[in-house]
Amino acid sequence: MNILITGAKGMVGTALVNNLKNIRDNKNRKRPNISVENIYEYDLDSTPEELDQYCQKADFVFNLAGVNRPENPEDFMKGNFGFASDLLNTLKKYNNKATIMLSSSIQATLAGRFGNSEYGRSKKAGEELFFDYANETGAKVAVYRFPNLMGHSRPKYNSAVSTFCWAVANDEEFTVNDRNTELELLYIDDLVEGMFDLIEGKEKHCEFDGVETVIKEDGKYCCVPVTHKVTLGEIVDLLQQFKEQPTTLMMPKMPEGSFAKKLYSLYLTYLPTEKFKYALKMNVDDRG
Repeated sequence: MNILITGAKGMVGTALVNNLKNIRDNKNRKRPNISVENIYEYDLDSTPEELDQYCQKADFVFNLAGVNRPENPEDFMKGNFGFASDLLNTLKKYNNKATIMLSSSIQATLAGRFGNSEYGRSKKAGEELFFDYANETGAKVAVYRFPNLMGHSRPKYNSAVSTFCWAVANDEEFTVNDRNTELELLYIDDLVEGMFDLIEGKEKHCEFDGVETVIKEDGKYCCVPVTHKVTLGEIVDLLQQFKEQPTTLMMPKMPEGSFAKKLYSLYLTYLPTEKFKYALKMNVDDRG
């Protein structure tokens, strides 16, 4: 299978590329139904000629490209709708009906606090473009409205969790405006497994009640059902416990699959090498 990934150098793209390479190189044998031959990585430094070539050969497409922090609000539509249009037109050029996944956002619901979201409107427009493409070509389209993503990314950019992890691990100052603010978080490893389910045709479908995901077998959208709802206060309290562990030798309970375990794994990616050393306390019998 030839797999095209747009936005390949972003947080999700990097994780997906690396995990697909593990399958291709037989380092991950847990997905025997997925056969990876070529991985086409497309990003901002790629050329239109490369996109043309990739769209001709791709058997599966993950469209992760998009903008979330443009200098001008109108660039939301250009980056999130304009490129999607180019991608779909190039696939149509070669009559390539490969399954295509779209990375959208919960903000596209335009519900609640997202009612006036310029970013959400651009994502919503992209969704409709993909659904129209599916109706026109008969190709399978999978639209995912992701909540807040949790994975290793640039601090002080667009992930509060990454910023907190980096700050606590590196003894930097940070601010929590409201400890009671609740986030719905999707961990990057769970997202990748959800994409593998999609390749295997085992994806979960859903609809939306406002911003709430409702699992529905014949739903219009797709989703990764494993998410965690936690407050900012709970996040920073856990991080402080992780930081103090070399001294206290106490760790919070971290059952397999728990949010705490996933947060700890992310925290370790920001921890400087020298902080992996533990102070050893020894009782010396001075009687010889």
